[in-house]
Amino acid sequence: MKTTGILTLIFGLIFLNCNQNNAAKKRLIAQAENFQQFDTLEDNLYERNDINFSFEFGDEIASTSKARILLKTPQKEVLNLFTDTISKYEFSKKNYFKSKGKHTLSIYFESKKYGADSLNYDFKLNGKELNVSISISFDYKERLIKQKDIYVKGNKVLNGYIRLNKYYEPPKTIEIHLDTDDIGDEYYRGPFFTIKNNSLDTLYGEHLPGYFWGTLSYMRNDSILRTTIGTLDYNFVDSPPLYPDSIKIATVGSFGIPVKLAPFEYRFEVMLANKWQGIGGGVGIYKEQPNFDWWAETKEYYKLKCDFKVEKLKNNDR
Repeated sequence: MKTTGILTLIFGLIFLNCNQNNAAKKRLIAQAENFQQFDTLEDNLYERNDINFSFEFGDEIASTSKARILLKTPQKEVLNLFTDTISKYEFSKKNYFKSKGKHTLSIYFESKKYGADSLNYDFKLNGKELNVSISISFDYKERLIKQKDIYVKGNKVLNGYIRLNKYYEPPKTIEIHLDTDDIGDEYYRGPFFTIKNNSLDTLYGEHLPGYFWGTLSYMRNDSILRTTIGTLDYNFVDSPPLYPDSIKIATVGSFGIPVKLAPFEYRFEVMLANKWQGIGGGVGIYKEQPNFDWWAETKEYYKLKCDFKVEKLKNNDR
């Protein structure tokens, strides 16, 4: 069925005549690319789907709390992500997810001083994910109560946060290149990158809709040695997202790197999405209770990367 669909699209491309507009051509090209991408990703399911997991207790509850976090797979297998009283923990593993379909995070929290609660949180995988990031944390702080146009602090409550991000290969119609001509100024420093949106979708930044702030990693033999995230500033003026047939500049964090890059191999990665995912790592209220609030959200991003190498510093850059 998929092969037939691809052939139909290819023949459609062949018979596009010069009287058809560019939008029609782009739609057909995008459909063909989606078919091809689906075939490739489905065949390589077990070569992808890495996990990055992190957990943290807030300072006020760390000494009196414990948690258990389980992952239930579509095959009813139960995997232990975390069972402990330590305040901070993280791990990464390649090829972690072995199947598509509905997965469930089963979370139990207990504090000797403040109480206990549990939650089941479902999410789906389609087999195209590069990796899945799961971050779970707990704290104890004042609840914000909206009164007309402002928020006021209420009583303290326990809060549980579930931040789940799924990352995908971007379509080939989204291009990124190192901009070697832009040297920046005293406020905004390089390296700079240009993102060209040749797709039919409007694209949004990870942190703010019209800004594309990424990370810079030091690489050796395709392995990451260290990653710099730069400084993030959410007080930028509004800027439109990246529309089709448009270009935007991307930087490391909001302001770039304040020093010249030493000779080395680098990888710039920036996340973008075809719909607005919300500001930064923020999540919305999921379940509100008298003494315990759960915050949870699943977000989906394309992971766009640009590998480059700095050969040597110029004399006038030293």
